Amino acid sequence: MELISTWIKKVGPIEKNIPPENVQALLNDIRLFPSSNVQVREMLECAKEVSDRRPHITEFYNFTSQIRRSHDRGNLHQLNKNGDQKKRRPRKMSKYVSPHDVFLGGSCNPTTWRHDVAIPLLESLNITYYNPQVSEWRAELVEVEHKAKESAKVLFFVLDKCTRNVVGIIEAAHFAGSRRPLVLVADNYTADQPVGGEAISHTEYEELCSGLATLRDLLELQGIPVFNNIPSAINWTSKILNEYKTIPQRNNLKNSLFSEDTIRIRKLREIFEDLEPNGRGEINLSDFYLAYQKQALLAKKHSLIDLRSHLSSSKDVNPEGVKINFDQFCSIVRDLKSTSKSRNGTNEKLSVCCKSRSRSRIIEDKRYDIYVGGSCLDLDWKNNIAIPLLNKSGLRYITADKEILNVSGATPNEASKMESSNLLLFVITSSSRSLETMALASYYIGARRNVILCIQRLHDSDLINGEKMSTSALSDYNRGRVYLRDMALRNGIEVYESVSETVQKAIEKCTSRGSSTL
Repeated sequence: MELISTWIKKVGPIEKNIPPENVQALLNDIRLFPSSNVQVREMLECAKEVSDRRPHITEFYNFTSQIRRSHDRGNLHQLNKNGDQKKRRPRKMSKYVSPHDVFLGGSCNPTTWRHDVAIPLLESLNITYYNPQVSEWRAELVEVEHKAKESAKVLFFVLDKCTRNVVGIIEAAHFAGSRRPLVLVADNYTADQPVGGEAISHTEYEELCSGLATLRDLLELQGIPVFNNIPSAINWTSKILNEYKTIPQRNNLKNSLFSEDTIRIRKLREIFEDLEPNGRGEINLSDFYLAYQKQALLAKKHSLIDLRSHLSSSKDVNPEGVKINFDQFCSIVRDLKSTSKSRNGTNEKLSVCCKSRSRSRIIEDKRYDIYVGGSCLDLDWKNNIAIPLLNKSGLRYITADKEILNVSGATPNEASKMESSNLLLFVITSSSRSLETMALASYYIGARRNVILCIQRLHDSDLINGEKMSTSALSDYNRGRVYLRDMALRNGIEVYESVSETVQKAIEKCTSRGSSTL
């Protein structure tokens, strides 16, 4: 109440914004005395990154809360107005981002879709948002944006065809893989159109088409719709947020908003990860029995007998040897629900069909130790380094066999190969744009698969398929590499720069875990 009354007295109505130069005085009026002007300046910079307007009472409240917390920890001393008490050297404050309903990701400069269309619609619906668009991007903003994305209820991405959308495609793929609430609006690229304010080559045009097609296929795997206009997508966002209001726990968002393939997905994810704390992305059948039993107790309507009867028809099944990834785990749980329904006299034929299908997916599929993915334009690393090392190792591997540039890298055939491999190795070289590869790597990192990366930075002297990149293109594709590397490291994924070192580490990971062909 003191803050509000002081605000009204010194600033005016609570909807009014405060000039930055008045923040220090207002803090003093409520008996808060930061130890230096630097601290106030840092907080104002944080507010500017969150919003391009002057600080509002919401940001000011966050300022005061953070100062009080720092004071409680002993980092600050409350001074009298004469500053008589000795000051401590202040600790640099971490960037603080208050939670918002929606994170506005995707195309940035020179697009204006946020201010022209999305923000007015969101404000009319009283939906709060975080706008990451800044006049000049800096690498340190990755951390600020990460916190905003983590706290947002919905990730709203627009991929405008007038930009390359490198980071947008990578991030959207990651959120699809991790099953975060994602809403996507995407334009298709057209030949001979300017991108990023400049003409692009036909090869780059095809790579952009491939990256976008790959993302669409990855979203389709999760049943996530792709919109072609912002108003429709905002309406869908509003529906998702309304579901949050009716459910006590945020993680219990109704999966019916996306598809039946995501039923109870968050709870299943928690159970699966409890049984696989090392993040390898797989459990054996013995663990599966335990996982299903735990899920059954939560659901209170399935028994462990369902699972045993579902998987025991093959006499050759070794519960310790057969590995099951998270998607397969969810698939069997769904099939078992169908089996349970058939016992009540419904859908018996469908249940038998589902049972057979899931068994063949898990037991009869050929398995590979390593999937080798990378640009189809740059094959020297694969033919001269990766394949000879893998042949020498004796491990079973399979490579991406995409030969046409402008098609998706997540076709059913390619996705099946990745799902059937224990370790996914993605190579992003300095002689390729690698947008499609970065999207695939990002998706499977989000899905908590076993991934290892080779990421090489692009340089001004590098040629892509004999083409020299513009300054803008170099910046866009390198920014994508920065985001992917940061994402990988946050998720405990190993990242290397040397192709040979990456392949050797992949071989070591497989041999150390006894990754023989199933």
